Amino acid sequence: MEENILKCIKNTEFLFSKYQDDQYMFQRLQYHLLHILPVTLENESKNHKQRVTRTHFLMNEQQFFIQVFLSKNQYYYLPNNGCFYHYDGKNYFTITEDDIQHELLTTISKDKTLMQWKHKTKINIIKQIKERNLFTSTPESETFQTVLNVLCPAFFFNKQEAKYFLTVIGDNILKKNPDLIFLIHSKTKKFINELENIAYYNIGITNIVPNLITKYHENYDYDKCRLLKINETVSLDIWTDILKKTGLNLLCVAAHYSNRYTSSDTFVLNHVNEELRNHIFYLKNNKQQEIINHFCEYSIEQSTTSSSNLSINWKNMHYIWKQFISNYSYPSMIYSSSLKTLLRERFSYDEERDAFINITSKYMPLTSDFMLFWEKTITVIEESNIGDEEFEMDEICSLFKKWTLLPDNASLCLTCGNIPEHEAVKLITHFFPNVEIVENKYLLNVRCSMWNKLTDIQQALDVFKMMKQGEKAIETVSEFSLVSLDQVYQFYCTNCNKNKTRIASKRYFEKYVSTVLATHILFEKFISNEWFL
Repeated sequence: MEENILKCIKNTEFLFSKYQDDQYMFQRLQYHLLHILPVTLENESKNHKQRVTRTHFLMNEQQFFIQVFLSKNQYYYLPNNGCFYHYDGKNYFTITEDDIQHELLTTISKDKTLMQWKHKTKINIIKQIKERNLFTSTPESETFQTVLNVLCPAFFFNKQEAKYFLTVIGDNILKKNPDLIFLIHSKTKKFINELENIAYYNIGITNIVPNLITKYHENYDYDKCRLLKINETVSLDIWTDILKKTGLNLLCVAAHYSNRYTSSDTFVLNHVNEELRNHIFYLKNNKQQEIINHFCEYSIEQSTTSSSNLSINWKNMHYIWKQFISNYSYPSMIYSSSLKTLLRERFSYDEERDAFINITSKYMPLTSDFMLFWEKTITVIEESNIGDEEFEMDEICSLFKKWTLLPDNASLCLTCGNIPEHEAVKLITHFFPNVEIVENKYLLNVRCSMWNKLTDIQQALDVFKMMKQGEKAIETVSEFSLVSLDQVYQFYCTNCNKNKTRIASKRYFEKYVSTVLATHILFEKFISNEWFL
């Protein structure tokens, strides 16, 4: 400062010295110093103060405008994919930067005050939007309810389970607790894969669910394992449609829950009931021996007296174990070899019979009866041929019940033959893995001695054909109209009711008729006149 003053003084002295012999310039110098410079400096000072005041005013106006604009227009950004997002209070959407700028400039133009700073304001707002991460947004109640309502009760039994699932997904989005393992049912993997696709499409994040595992591995630490229940019976098409409509909402709500509850474990500890908490932390809170104790208390009954007649062979024991984990929605968390070793330590074991002796199970009577029914009535066809029989699971269950009530089987059966379809599927899958089951409903290439479907249908076709040929005595062949498969099936049902025989499903009936009368089928649904000749 002092240096500049000295420079000014020296420069003034220099000017006086320079023009001391030039009377005109000397007078002009004096005039400028005494009259022009003070006025100029005064004007400069006033203009500067006005500019400062104006700038300060515009800065305040700009800050006010930005606050209001960003409050009314909830724009967010994700740096990993460079995308902008807009939240309208109900739904999240992707939006382009051009659309944001258009809305911004339109709003500024209405304001008028910031027209001079329009470009500067635009740059400032875009910069602030880029600092607003999408996953720091707070959804409104309507968005929460929309997401929870599509998840519950379709995919989760209650909203606590749905919130837990969302918090787990949120943790994964925000890279929290990567060492935790969430065990899910194998059939729900397709839902998780679809969520993975939606996440990549909407937020540009890959491998969002790497720790949602369908199969337990012995290297997993129980302490790091969590159980996650998802209803596997819902159609994948429904789930895909839901994600297309609300996928981004779901991901944003998930991230919010993760931020809100800190982590999925914290959510479980503080916000779920004891029953759900015990299920989620089942592996964390129990060691193998405790799980075996639970299994035995649930499934096994030990005789108080020694009896070689009471025993459970290993294959049956393994099935009972599967029943246990299925009923509790547990994963298969103990390898079969380890399970057998642990049970051999607990119960007497006959190596030659491969059986645990002096024990039984409340599940054994039904299993034994069904196995006996299968052995005596079912034949598995090794090679598939045209016209081979198949059975629907409800037909098998019905035949099993009828078989147990037959007088000849009264002394053999320990149950009344009531078996749910899903239990029958589990039994067949476990004990007869070579039997092909489609959609947990159709058993392919099997025959049952209690019901010959092919014979019943063929007999009905023969009677129907004879009836139509009798009509030929009155009508010419050319006058025969096409006969629909529906009409023939109705006749078959009437014929079965008359003969008091079982009725096959329309699906199987049409499949059989379309096969044996392939050359006479027209338009997929009609039998040609030529068949009646």
